[in-house]
Amino acid sequence: MKSFNYFLFGLLLIYVVGCSGTNVPADFPKTFPATVTVKEGNTPLADTAILLYAQNVQGSWMSSGNTDANGVAELVTNQGNHTARGVPEGLYKVTLSKTPKAPSERSADEVATMSYDEQIAYNQAITAELARIPPPIPRRLTQPRETPLILEVTASGGELVVDISQY
Repeated sequence: MKSFNYFLFGLLLIYVVGCSGTNVPADFPKTFPATVTVKEGNTPLADTAILLYAQNVQGSWMSSGNTDANGVAELVTNQGNHTARGVPEGLYKVTLSKTPKAPSERSADEVATMSYDEQIAYNQAITAELARIPPPIPRRLTQPRETPLILEVTASGGELVVDISQY
């Protein structure tokens, strides 16, 4: 369930990025390009939410991203209504989350054409199916206190490549 919450939070941040204002907070830090690439073996992992937890810097901002079809997340930093590409210099713990998809899951348009009773039955079937699917990301990579993933961002940027099959 926590993975789902992180995913929703990532989507919210993406929405905020699209709707961000131009007023820069006085204490907004300088940011540098940073990416996290997530794969499983040689396969890129799309739609994975990335959250950073600062280890040696403090501020009221948050850095995050969401992987694209190539498994690459270009990270952004958000504070209030201001969003900037990149991440402030520092050392960060990295967590990953990804909502599992049931093999028999249908599109929202398809579900909308179902009767009320069919939707109830469909939702129960999908819930049962998801309960049998192993989590797409190993648990230790989803927890800030347990993750071994570290991203260092310097003035020249930062990059982390994660192969979840190693965990």
